[in-house]
Amino acid sequence: MESKMPIGQRIARFLETRYVHRAHPHYLPEFAGFGLILILAVWPMLSMVAAALEKMR
Repeated sequence: MESKMPIGQRIARFLETRYVHRAHPHYLPEFAGFGLILILAVWPMLSMVAAALEKMR
């Protein structure tokens, strides 16, 4: 059975029921995890640049 509700209204209702009424999480653990991932991703790149610059001398 097909719903007669417009797709925009269905999306708005889904987002409202999923995200608006939930409790706000603690952001510090998420921020710390993101920072750790960022450091682990950038560190090898910076090390490679430093090694290349040192080799060019």
